[in-house]
Amino acid sequence: MPEMRDLIDSVAGDLPVVRWPPADELRRRVRRRRQRTIAAAVVLVTAVTAGAASLARPDREPSPPPAISPTVGASEVRIPRSVLLRPEDVGAGPDTQVNGADAFQPIRFDAILDACFQQRAPELLALRPRYSQSQTLLLGTEAHRPARPFLLDQAVYRFSAPEAEAFLRDLRVAIESCAGYARTGEIERSDGKVKARGQHSWSIVASGFAGDEAILVRHDSVTRNAKTGEVIGESSQLSAAYLRIGDLVTVLSPRAGTSAEDLRRVATTAAQRLCAAADPPC
Repeated sequence: MPEMRDLIDSVAGDLPVVRWPPADELRRRVRRRRQRTIAAAVVLVTAVTAGAASLARPDREPSPPPAISPTVGASEVRIPRSVLLRPEDVGAGPDTQVNGADAFQPIRFDAILDACFQQRAPELLALRPRYSQSQTLLLGTEAHRPARPFLLDQAVYRFSAPEAEAFLRDLRVAIESCAGYARTGEIERSDGKVKARGQHSWSIVASGFAGDEAILVRHDSVTRNAKTGEVIGESSQLSAAYLRIGDLVTVLSPRAGTSAEDLRRVATTAAQRLCAAADPPC
């Protein structure tokens, strides 16, 4: 699906080769097309909203608007807040941080997995969903929060149907490709800074438990002193649950210590809530 930047580059590339007709002919065309100005603008807005736009050269008739899914029209590409998880679904406080809605924004992965994908699966980072909606669920209230209030991040993305079906398949392959991914940097210890090397791997620990498709991903890491090889840290945590419901994909990123059972339960609720907004609906 082309981005707006590609559309602008395409227009700029065409300008040098445009051959303008004589002035009399231009005036006749202006009169003929004056009545089409508003309609053409509506077509363009609709095309951009749906994630596609058609460009007509100046000496051709405007192209017809792109086909829209019969179930999800241009105005229904949005993902309503009402279909996202609610605080009571996860035991959060009544306040949530709405991270906002966007069109054509990349999928967010955890920072280390994102860094690995930059090297080994850049095609996943290049995906641009038609629309996205996200939120952060917190413990407590705005006035009274615990020291570590973060509970869960939820991001929901609307793709074209073929992209949604391919996403989890491609994600499985990308996760496998990141086994043994390593990063080196300095960490602060009580005895000073130490150059450390962290080795990371991700594994799918459950699948098929919610929606049309679902996977639960665990992140394992071992950190060693880069000079001596001494193990100075180990971690094994759930990274995220990825679900597909029709043309929607939701990513649930839990706080450290969340059990697989709890995350699967929340994922099932998330899939049920998203059913009403999916194409096709559940």
